[in-house]
Amino acid sequence: MRPALSTAALALILMSPSFCADKEINGDWIGGYERNGNWILFRTHFEGPPDQLGGNLDFLNGSSGISLLEGSVADGSIHFRVTSGPRDVTFDGKQDSTGIRGTARGKAGWTGPFQLTRNFRLNRRELQEYTGVYQTDENRTIFVDLWDGLGSDELVTISQAGEVRTIYSTDRDKFFAGPTVALPTSVESRISFQRDRSGSIISMTWGRGADPSWTAKRTKFENQEEVRFRSRDVELAGTLRSPLDNKKHPAIILVHGSGPENRDWLLPYARFLVRQGFAVLGYDKRGVGASSGAWKLAPFEDFAGDAAAAFEYLKTRADIDPKGIGLLGISQAGWVMPLAAERAKDIAFLISVSGPGIPVAQTNLDELSNEMRMVGTDPGLIAEIVKLTEVSYRFAQTRDNWEEYLTLRQALMKRGAVPESNFPADPNDPTWNYMRQVYFRDPGEAIRNLRMPVLAIFGGLDNNVLPEKNRAAWEAALRDGKNMDYSLLVLPKANHLILEARAGTSAEIPTLQRFVPEYFSIVSGWLATRFTSDDATR
Repeated sequence: MRPALSTAALALILMSPSFCADKEINGDWIGGYERNGNWILFRTHFEGPPDQLGGNLDFLNGSSGISLLEGSVADGSIHFRVTSGPRDVTFDGKQDSTGIRGTARGKAGWTGPFQLTRNFRLNRRELQEYTGVYQTDENRTIFVDLWDGLGSDELVTISQAGEVRTIYSTDRDKFFAGPTVALPTSVESRISFQRDRSGSIISMTWGRGADPSWTAKRTKFENQEEVRFRSRDVELAGTLRSPLDNKKHPAIILVHGSGPENRDWLLPYARFLVRQGFAVLGYDKRGVGASSGAWKLAPFEDFAGDAAAAFEYLKTRADIDPKGIGLLGISQAGWVMPLAAERAKDIAFLISVSGPGIPVAQTNLDELSNEMRMVGTDPGLIAEIVKLTEVSYRFAQTRDNWEEYLTLRQALMKRGAVPESNFPADPNDPTWNYMRQVYFRDPGEAIRNLRMPVLAIFGGLDNNVLPEKNRAAWEAALRDGKNMDYSLLVLPKANHLILEARAGTSAEIPTLQRFVPEYFSIVSGWLATRFTSDDATR
């Protein structure tokens, strides 16, 4: 559903001096266009004379550096075109007091609205300055962090109730937020940050439509320490967050999902536990940020070794209870954490969020078919792509049927139906060996060996890790292994990221509102029954 501004919010924006119509189109803008009920988000930079308007466009979480074609601007009207792979979209719009609005037209014949808002570009280091914990006089807490789960180099606010908003800069210390998690196509809220005489940020003020604005002061919420530790030949860098007291604390190690995740990627899933007396260690995945090594094509054993190395490091610290160190991870971590527990057998507990209990190949096929079906992909095309994927898996396992694979691949490549990088054209590509090592292993064996308390949470609307199938796999393995303390829960409205969803597709994520509230109480309550207040503060 396309979100709309309330009448009061629109009136406030139109009256705002900072939103007078820009005569100058050149510069940076952020927004997106709607197709089939989903928003495709992008940033664009306009430059050049009106009759030869040029620039480039970056799709958020997608391809970047795409040159604008056919650009022109006259009397506030703007026209440009973008082509990238199968995407061929023409934009015609007008600039008004809220930004640039108009119609996007696809070469395939579809049309949809588009909207852009002026964007003041800040780099990651500059955005980092705003991160921290803010608290109102009414004891409302807001976390401001760089959460790459919603896009690279995006500043995100998360309330203690789990409401999430990406905030986009319009000037130094000035930002706006849309009406949902990450939708910069309309303006719902205005956010400003205040500084003291030394230039340090001391507070933030939030105004939403016609509602009274509120101010939150930056507060010292936790100790933060930059740490480094080794995992064989790899040095891992991270941040240890701990309560402000000088007591010994139990600790949680954050274990990554797939992709190039940094030390802060899982913070929204565990930072609230610092207030319950837990230290939280997040580290950059090998090959990411300040960590050495490489994550691409690394087997799960390498990631498990990294988590085990973090565990061994924490046991050496005088401020950490060595008998209270556990793991919390999302998605791919469901395969990794049980392997880490085989190496570090005195891990105190394991919390899996959207973690699979079946092999990678099965999980990938589930996600592929479900995502395409739910965004309206032609059933015949779905069948062809699934067939290509299955044939590619057979080749990875057996080294047979290469010609069949190549024929299917070439047919879909000609139609632009699948990313070329996902399906190697060379039978000797290292991806095949990686798939053979990783994709077909049954994770049940490692899960059966778990002897510590286990909490596994699944999203009822997860299109990637199907909840009932994976819950059943975890339960069968834990029961066969005679684990005496496990809880397996499906949260009905949660998607893969545990955001409160409608359908569960990746495409709808920008239009959601918050984490499912019960996630926080479930994790807190489960830990509270295993760590008394004395345990968590000693």
